[in-house]
Amino acid sequence: MRASIELACHKPARSVVLLSPDDSVPTVGAVWNLALAFRDNTSSTLLVDTDMADPGLHLKADLDLAPGLRQWLEQKGQPDLTPAAAHDHGLLVLAAGCSNEDPLQWLNTESIGWFAPALMACAGRVIWRTPPLDQSPVGVLLAGSADAVLMAVRPGRTRRSRVHRARRTLAQAGITATGTVLVES
Repeated sequence: MRASIELACHKPARSVVLLSPDDSVPTVGAVWNLALAFRDNTSSTLLVDTDMADPGLHLKADLDLAPGLRQWLEQKGQPDLTPAAAHDHGLLVLAAGCSNEDPLQWLNTESIGWFAPALMACAGRVIWRTPPLDQSPVGVLLAGSADAVLMAVRPGRTRRSRVHRARRTLAQAGITATGTVLVES
């Protein structure tokens, strides 16, 4: 997976966005597995959960939901709130920091303009988990500056019309998905 992404990008992918067309696709496991594929001894990998309405990376990493991205945004990225290390995996994780909240309250063009580069400075690679595209434009906002954009789909569950709509949404922003990730339950 890592080689395919980097060949498609023609360079090492420092920022990867994994998004889904709708909520039929559970993306936590896909983001986690992608991070494990990118893990190496030369640079750290940071996973950022921007899905504040349905957070989940903190559970996979056995971390608390907060403090997380929401608190980091409230404090304008002050250094006292750093990503937590996922136990025994060599990954850094920034949890969503809240649940059942509209991410657009915190994640907009202005905030992404300062926090995405700040988080990129925290690690050699950042993998972003976003809310489904049909629920929030956060994935499109982050994908605009990413090295690679992956569309997660679930065979037999994700409707083709939703995938086409998601691709059109990305295309309207000048973004083409680097690849597709098939996700099972």
